[in-house]
Amino acid sequence: MPFLTDTHCHLYLQDYDIDFKEIVDRAYAGGVHKILIPGIDLQTCQQLISLSKKHPGFLFAAIGIHPNYSSNIKKTELIILESLVSNPTVKAIGEIGLDFYREKASVEDQIKIFKEMLKLSRYSGKPVCIHNRNADSEIIKILDTWYSDLILSQSILLNHPGVFHSYNGSEIISQWALSHNFYLGISGSVTFSKSKELQEKIKDISICNLLIETDSPYLSPHPFRGKRNEPMHVKLIAEKIAKIKQMEFSEVVEKTSENAKNLFSW
Repeated sequence: MPFLTDTHCHLYLQDYDIDFKEIVDRAYAGGVHKILIPGIDLQTCQQLISLSKKHPGFLFAAIGIHPNYSSNIKKTELIILESLVSNPTVKAIGEIGLDFYREKASVEDQIKIFKEMLKLSRYSGKPVCIHNRNADSEIIKILDTWYSDLILSQSILLNHPGVFHSYNGSEIISQWALSHNFYLGISGSVTFSKSKELQEKIKDISICNLLIETDSPYLSPHPFRGKRNEPMHVKLIAEKIAKIKQMEFSEVVEKTSENAKNLFSW
């Protein structure tokens, strides 16, 4: 039986302080053998690298500044973040992007830091984990310029540049993603009864273009909606995709794990 992969999980948050060991033990026992942990600011990036070092081959790191935390970022923080990218446990730059829904940071600050994180990706050759909320047009505009730079430099990232985390069914995003070798990360929202549009969209997208993720502790899939999420629930997302696409569960697990390996080189 192939193993499951959770490509987006915030295990460093306080939600897991009390029972962290039980959480990771349950995940591994449930068949989840690879987990990517994305950062949201410098402090969490340092924390998750430490976590990943304690669980080699199981937990992996992505470093970056989330758009909601992009205000008042000092140059020294960016320099320190850049110094972390060469750590062997770091497999991606993320969680980065734009969030025009919450607007906890100004649009100007978000765009500035997003571009800095994309520079870090191009410099390091590490793929990106993109957070996008209500910012389809602006995020594609910025990514177009970044992708053009990848072409000019003949970057190794052209084969697998990144993933749109927690894809919501946007036609604009899927068209751009699939034409630029990006993956689409499918989270617990696909199991919600009101996510018909997303479910219909997934029918038409090849399994070769999908990753699965929990975004723990958020977005718990049905029947755990409203409760704290955890990596072992990624199985429920794989099961839902298998049902939507009328595929064998084992095939969904095998292919999405293969996709994650191709993207993150672990």
